Amino acid sequence: MFKGKSIYTVVLTAFAVILLLFSGNIRTHAAATATLQSALIQGSQVVVSGTCSVTSEDGILHLYAQETYMTGAQGVEVAQAPNGTAIFTFPLNKNTANSNLFKKFTIVAIKNGVPTAVSNSVYITNPEAAAGHTTPRRDGGIKGMLPAAQLLNANNLKDLGVKQVTYNLLLGRITNGGGINYQYNGKTYSFNSSYVAEYDIVAKRMNAQGIQVTFIILNDLGADQTLIHPLSRGAAANYYALNAADQAGVEKLEAVASFLGQRYSNTGNGTVDNWIVGNEVNARNPWNFMNTGNINQYAAEYANAFRILYNGIKSENGNAQVYVATDQQWAVASGPSYFGSRPFLVAFNDYVKAQGNIDWRLSSHPYNVPLYDPNNWTPTRYATHAQNSRYVTMQNIDVITDFLSQPELLSPTGAVRTVKLSEVGYTSSVGEEQQAIAVTYAFLQAMSNKYVDGLIISRELDDASEIAQGLAVGVLAPDGRHKLAYEYYKHAGDPNYLAQASALAGVDLTSRITLR
Repeated sequence: MFKGKSIYTVVLTAFAVILLLFSGNIRTHAAATATLQSALIQGSQVVVSGTCSVTSEDGILHLYAQETYMTGAQGVEVAQAPNGTAIFTFPLNKNTANSNLFKKFTIVAIKNGVPTAVSNSVYITNPEAAAGHTTPRRDGGIKGMLPAAQLLNANNLKDLGVKQVTYNLLLGRITNGGGINYQYNGKTYSFNSSYVAEYDIVAKRMNAQGIQVTFIILNDLGADQTLIHPLSRGAAANYYALNAADQAGVEKLEAVASFLGQRYSNTGNGTVDNWIVGNEVNARNPWNFMNTGNINQYAAEYANAFRILYNGIKSENGNAQVYVATDQQWAVASGPSYFGSRPFLVAFNDYVKAQGNIDWRLSSHPYNVPLYDPNNWTPTRYATHAQNSRYVTMQNIDVITDFLSQPELLSPTGAVRTVKLSEVGYTSSVGEEQQAIAVTYAFLQAMSNKYVDGLIISRELDDASEIAQGLAVGVLAPDGRHKLAYEYYKHAGDPNYLAQASALAGVDLTSRITLR
């Protein structure tokens, strides 16, 4: 049989046959997998799709709807599909006790007689498809300001050519007290009519001037701590992490998101185009307190709450944009009270993408380092153009937008996410000329980066408590006098004022610009 063949040839041939049979056996018995790829609203239904080679002992794959904090086979079954199929269709049931708008979905199979989670989990990623109050945006330009509440009736913002403003919305204020009843998902929630009226006034007065409004959602300490994360209670902080970790917190946060999205979508109370979730949340101890040093846990808890707000707001106004909030600490090593913005955003993005990518945007505060130095146009060792830069200031905004331009950070449509420079200011304490140069350079740098969608100067009017710290960052003095920075910001972009600012700086400011 083996005539003419050496013993080595025979052995090698036999070995090859064994390998072939063995590899075939491995392919035949490869581990079964189940992967969900999308959860999309289609009309009044939700369609969840994926692939699945897992078999369930009863011949049926079960799709469970789960709350943010649930794991394994917890939750409620909402749909079924036969083994070998991973397409599930079921009602959205928006604003009912059985709503699926905020749920995550997981395939469950019967294994050894026990319901067992066998897939990843995905959330609905197109809540805008269910929006009933979508309204046109007021995208008129990037020049922005944090207005003084006592000057809302003044003409300063219009005179300055401001096209957008930010305003703090405190959850502890609006959710404690009554006057406004709101029915959502089969329950009644009360909102404080006096405080809500304040925000109505801001939105309407700004809109009347053609100014776009961004509300910053801040979780302050109220009498009812339902919205405060369990790991954030019992400590003194400026603001606290939002609670998407238990049923009471999830339900109330869903109602808050829907209420805000609906009320400020051209329904008679003004329109809010943008929502920022928190303030400098990477600085976790002072601004988004949670008692954990684990960046992955922290980012996941923030992301869970963020997604609820995102789905709630965009399911009312599909044109609203929702922003993550970070500060100027970029690639600094995490410390006992903060995480670097860059590692936090990596952890946040990884967690979000794993459960369904959404169109989140970034809010950043590129203050100068140190804060009391208004010179933002002279290069420093603190802010470089490398991704390992310790800080991000107006000198190196390109570091943020280059980071967001990476393939793994792109939006669901493949676009680079926009950045709102939602708080940045420069003191006049060392001279009004220095402040005037700084606001001129900041505007020039922002205009030179196509991914920047807003530059918000942090004070219209000087604040007494900040002045005591050497931070007179308003463009108006306490008595209402126009500082030099007022005129330079008013004329920002004007070649004549740019030339004057360059002369004051002793350098052509356009030579310090990084185009993107």
